[in-house]
Amino acid sequence: MEKKLEEGSDAAKNSPPHRVGFPRRSLLGLKGTWLKLVLVLIGLAALGLIMESRLLWDMPQTIVFDEDYFCKPRVLNASTFKYNSDHQFYSAMKKLNRGPVPTFRGMHSFLCDDAYRDQMQFAYCLPISGRKDEPYCAGADRMDLFNIKSRRSICYASVLHMLLMEVYEELKATGNTPNIMFGSLLGAVRNQSMIPFTEDTDIGFVNEPKSSDELQEALLQKGYRMFFAGIWRVCVAPTHPLAGRLYDPSLPLTRKYTVPYVDLYEMVKVNESYWYVGEFEGSNGSLLPVDKVEPFSQVTINGMQFSTVNDPKFFLSDAYGEDYMTPKPREDETNSTSASDTGF
Repeated sequence: MEKKLEEGSDAAKNSPPHRVGFPRRSLLGLKGTWLKLVLVLIGLAALGLIMESRLLWDMPQTIVFDEDYFCKPRVLNASTFKYNSDHQFYSAMKKLNRGPVPTFRGMHSFLCDDAYRDQMQFAYCLPISGRKDEPYCAGADRMDLFNIKSRRSICYASVLHMLLMEVYEELKATGNTPNIMFGSLLGAVRNQSMIPFTEDTDIGFVNEPKSSDELQEALLQKGYRMFFAGIWRVCVAPTHPLAGRLYDPSLPLTRKYTVPYVDLYEMVKVNESYWYVGEFEGSNGSLLPVDKVEPFSQVTINGMQFSTVNDPKFFLSDAYGEDYMTPKPREDETNSTSASDTGF
């Protein structure tokens, strides 16, 4: 709207002056048009103020107006969790019970109120930062999260590995067919590990997510939040048993793509010739030949087997180019969480 008004203003400045004999009826009509436009703009502005006021009104007053307010989230007790495997990570989680509880202050205290969880998308994710440099974070693993010496010792990819494992296993447990995709597949093919300097992990699922409500609830009960923002995504919730170890109070409430998260991509067999893969941009758009997708194959990440497309090399070369095996790290790998940093 603002751009259109600016263009209209420029057009008015550059147009020739009206002749003296301009018909009065036309002038009145023009004035009427401008009057209507002004009234519409006033109405839109008023509506915007009302909506903003409504949002502020809905927010707890202690969060909006009291920067000294603090609270503690209801951190979950991992000893009560029913895990889908007997991996040592889950044994360690159960021994941990309820980990250190973070204290949220000022605007972060918004994270104590789950009434706004569904509206907040990324903003309800636990603010987490981490290192992305090599060789320190090469081979990062979720087990590293039990040996954190300081916040500066956390590797971003360790959190991503935890997310990858939990979401992949919950997808299988709820009757879905998960496949490792994009950057996560790239890490598996290159080094059988997580890419240290990436900001997310990628999982595909066949058709629409089965039992999506059950899946969301299962993840939520373990301290993960599944939400829809263009596509389905999952991040670490403020209630996670490791929240006290991972939380970075120096960060603002999370903006898009600035915390560790999972992207979930829909995979659909559209006919006997092609599969559709959400967000894929290859030589044939989002379509991949059937024989390049199925039957599914296996790749390894940190010693664990994952399902993926039949021809990972074709998938990666079509997605990233023939030089996909050559890492393209960001300019700053040490502690970057910027969405503009898109190295692979």
